[in-house]
Amino acid sequence: MDNADDQLLSGIPGYQPQFSTQYSRDLGKPGDAHCGRGVKETLDVIATLEGFGIHCCVVGTKALVYYGAHRVPMNWDLCVPTDSFKRAIALLTSPPLNEKYEVWHRIMPEPKTLMHMYPRFTLKGANFFFILLPAFECLLSPSPDQCERSASGIPYPKLELFARSLLDLQQYADLADLIDGMDLDEAWGEDHLQLDKPPPVEHILKKNEMIARCLPEDIREAVTLSLLSERTRPPRETWQRLVSTKHRRINDELPRHRYLTRFRKVGSKDPREDKERDV
Repeated sequence: MDNADDQLLSGIPGYQPQFSTQYSRDLGKPGDAHCGRGVKETLDVIATLEGFGIHCCVVGTKALVYYGAHRVPMNWDLCVPTDSFKRAIALLTSPPLNEKYEVWHRIMPEPKTLMHMYPRFTLKGANFFFILLPAFECLLSPSPDQCERSASGIPYPKLELFARSLLDLQQYADLADLIDGMDLDEAWGEDHLQLDKPPPVEHILKKNEMIARCLPEDIREAVTLSLLSERTRPPRETWQRLVSTKHRRINDELPRHRYLTRFRKVGSKDPREDKERDV
């Protein structure tokens, strides 16, 4: 990366040019202990950050699982306030916490996000990984009044806030999973999502600029495939399309008369009510 890149990337909250630029989806080191789903370890990280006055919540794939989606996450995505992000990184990379956690390889670049630019940590000696990201990335606030806690005590963004962020960030596959996990319908969106509110165009433009400059040089030519659309659709139109097709998303091998969505059987309860789930 040249100086111009570093200058622009410094606009990304918490960007640290000294972090490894290797990208990896590996599962850790030989001999690392297995941590199950990582709930206890995640609670430890959250409690540590909260002990320093930094609010934190779990977003991304783990949040989708909490809301009933059938996904297999590889990392825990931990969102902290944008203005606390650099401080959180400094805490985790300085004594005594750096004796417990270490910076690990970043994830591979993903469309429409800067996730590959944020630090990924591992618990030393354990098969447990988490990515620290600022609220800027996910358009969510980790403050307690914006979150709800699972039976295990993990804070997740409230359903309506999470759904709206996925809508604004054009994460339509994730939004479809959220709809199917919670069996949401058109009326729910009208009641909770402020569908008359326009998309955050300024945020999209800024993020696209950052994404374009942060991609590895060998794939920059295909940059348009990685950007958010600047020709935004009306939120109501997108919401109606996704909820109206939830029955079509039920897999062919499933008996459709027994399923409300591909993730919910007829008569099933809100997945959050299952206190036995380790989420």
